[in-house]
Amino acid sequence: MNLIENDDLQLETLARLAQPPPLFEPASARFWDDPYIAQQLLIAHLDPDTEAASRKPETIDRTVVWLMQRLDLQPGAALLDLGCGPGLYTRRFAERGLQVTGVDFSENSIRYARDHDPRSMYIHADYLTLDMANSFDAVTLIYGDICVLSDQHRDTVLQGVRRALRPGGWFVFDITTPCHDDRRQPPSGWSVITGAGFWKPGPHLVLSRYYNYAEHDTGLEQYLVIENNGAVTEYRVWRHYYTPETIGAALRAQGFTVEAVYGDLTGTPYQPDSQWAGIVARKA
Repeated sequence: MNLIENDDLQLETLARLAQPPPLFEPASARFWDDPYIAQQLLIAHLDPDTEAASRKPETIDRTVVWLMQRLDLQPGAALLDLGCGPGLYTRRFAERGLQVTGVDFSENSIRYARDHDPRSMYIHADYLTLDMANSFDAVTLIYGDICVLSDQHRDTVLQGVRRALRPGGWFVFDITTPCHDDRRQPPSGWSVITGAGFWKPGPHLVLSRYYNYAEHDTGLEQYLVIENNGAVTEYRVWRHYYTPETIGAALRAQGFTVEAVYGDLTGTPYQPDSQWAGIVARKA
């Protein structure tokens, strides 16, 4: 899409792009498919000083240790890590003796994970298409991945997870709650990047806006990236804000029982003002 036509700036096109889209409508571009952005995401995943793409190493360490204890996972147990990225959790589980499989949609992240973790098996795939039966003692989906999905896609993932688990197997994941900062302090604004940035390797303008779909407990971060030649690319990051009650209802409808709710996946107690909730569920 281009904002310049016959040397004129097409403000009508820009105004149309700035309108809130239908709930969970995908953007015109998926940043996971862009080789340049995929490399920036990998850098963000591996940066120990930021939580832009993954949690800090010390938090990941605590999460893995706590989950091993909470789920009583013994060496040899089979674990599936969905949305594994570059294998930050997967590798740590494998180092503790688990038989681990990681799945991620980013080919760049999977390549890094394979290069740095020979113990685990990594699959480059969309976990919406998960088709494994009675293979795992536990499945993890960490850092709010389930919150970016529509209800339909969420239920598809839950059905796939249930098939993948052995009887009584664990499903552990975390969710953003209505108290999350992004909902209270929406990230909107604009910035001019004169060189390489996160979205593009050359100069560009980024228009960001937050849309609140309050009746659906959902928010949208939308980014319009405009290059020198007028080319505009649209990116969207959806986020569903769940309560323990609403995610519990979705889990029960797909054959899970909720065993416990925490404030995170290190065992912190859940509070009414928690920004995150860690969910420990089991295949019913």
